Amino acid sequence: MSWTKVLIAVLLAATGCDQAVTSATPTDRPSASATASAGPAAMELTVTDQPLPAGRYTRSAFTPRITLELDGTWHAVQLLDGFFDVQQDPGSPDVIAVQFARPTGVYGPDGTHVDAATAEATVDGLRANPALSVLGESPSRIGGLDGITIEVENISDSHAGVLFFQPGPLGIDPGRRLWISLFDTPDGLLAIMVGGSAARWDEALAEAEPVLESIRIGE
Repeated sequence: MSWTKVLIAVLLAATGCDQAVTSATPTDRPSASATASAGPAAMELTVTDQPLPAGRYTRSAFTPRITLELDGTWHAVQLLDGFFDVQQDPGSPDVIAVQFARPTGVYGPDGTHVDAATAEATVDGLRANPALSVLGESPSRIGGLDGITIEVENISDSHAGVLFFQPGPLGIDPGRRLWISLFDTPDGLLAIMVGGSAARWDEALAEAEPVLESIRIGE
């Protein structure tokens, strides 16, 4: 099973783990409510073979503008129109990804495409997806925006679609989880996600939390 991935011209995959673990609700998860202090201008994310140096980064082609702080252990892996991510241990079974997307739709009942222009409509669609188990929901606040968080796991025996966006669909393999915070912004629907293996889910969220806490939106 593999990490959360974007299915475009090239399918990026890695083997994973299907060990079951006890689920928890997003209320036990990163709140991402802190606002980072002012600092140097953000550097542009670029794909490299080595982890990016510690510092503040942005993806200038993505709207709304997002900046985030990295500690020197993260790679920028996918930089696409409407989507980008940073990852720890890319290509490994337990890769951790913090992802940013502008969804245009959601996989709903029977894995069908459902238009989702708002955070609430997207959550409704995810609830109806039979391949996903909803582990919990809660209010969310990241970078000064209020939204909705939903935490899901793929409980099927095959790849499960989750969201649609401009480059293509995004999904997760069996044994993978997504922590998805959804926000209605003046630039449209925004999704901020953490992807990781169910077997090491608490570790994934702990590693992602400093990145989530550092996020600024629209600055």
